Amino acid sequence: MEGRRRIPAGKFFMKILRFTFRLLAAVVVVAGTSGCLTTPVMPGASSAVAELGPVFPGIASYIVVDANDGHVVMAHSANQKRPVASLTKLATAMTVLEYMKHSGGDAGEMMVVPNQIQLLADRGALGFLPGDRLAVRDGLYAAMMASDNAAAETLAVHFGQKLTGAGLGGGNPMAAFVSQMNGLVHRLGMNGTKFVNAHGLEGSGPIGYSTAADVARLTMAGLRTPGMSFYSSQSQRGITVVRDGAPRPILVRNTNVLLGRAGIDGGKTGTTTPAGPCLMITAPRAATVDKRADGSTVVVPNRLIVVVLGASDRFNQAYTLLMQGWPAYERWRAAGSPVAAGTTIGVPAALP
Repeated sequence: MEGRRRIPAGKFFMKILRFTFRLLAAVVVVAGTSGCLTTPVMPGASSAVAELGPVFPGIASYIVVDANDGHVVMAHSANQKRPVASLTKLATAMTVLEYMKHSGGDAGEMMVVPNQIQLLADRGALGFLPGDRLAVRDGLYAAMMASDNAAAETLAVHFGQKLTGAGLGGGNPMAAFVSQMNGLVHRLGMNGTKFVNAHGLEGSGPIGYSTAADVARLTMAGLRTPGMSFYSSQSQRGITVVRDGAPRPILVRNTNVLLGRAGIDGGKTGTTTPAGPCLMITAPRAATVDKRADGSTVVVPNRLIVVVLGASDRFNQAYTLLMQGWPAYERWRAAGSPVAAGTTIGVPAALP
């Protein structure tokens, strides 16, 4: 287990309050906005991404973006609001990691799988049962690699209980946690996004939504969040679940079959009937070293993010977009990295 830094109770409480009040204040702004599924963001909106690529049959919307400065290489319907299924778990994991960073939390802390996972239409492939115990880190592996819905629900309830224990969220742990997710959304300028749960399943109530451009914004921030990439970059990982007092090993396999191909080192899958198959992948290339006339040297990191939503053949389609994206990206760099309206998205360099 990782070492745990002790924080005096009073200081811990105040630190959490500052963190959560800041995010919940942001959610007040978000709650006043409305959005209908598949309703494009108005073209004049500052966050709108231009049509910068061809229409691919079988892909409802997509974006290819430079992960380092937000240049949009290719895009189609990237502002369209759609359900994004388990891509929601990107925000779930980031919310957990941000909470732990601000609270001095321990990834080895044990969680209890709640009874409410029995209400999920699809718990996931790992077979978690109410009352099982597992570490936070193992919950993150399960949610990010195996896209396990019970794991995401467990993370949300566990950290939501910490929030309600501090007097936030009106006594509802899930509502408190989702408020944090939407606070993160607001801070990142994801104006086309609203989450309603931690797993991305659609139920009888309101349906969460996002856009290809906003998922790319979230991914850019995730790449800058310590530990985030590690939880999605492995092809498989062994975790431990304690059931009836006995430890049980579980092998978690990554649902992203493109890992390791063409340098792809991260991503997230998602599929539901309303959302269709969805995928985010990211891949780096060797940095460009530019020697200037004044004798200085500039090192430019190269990494692309690809997001496809409602894709009929998500893995092959995302791979094709990545392969087409690199030459287009290189042409843009060779042209001096020009900036035009609708060709850039942006997120904070680092979350506070």
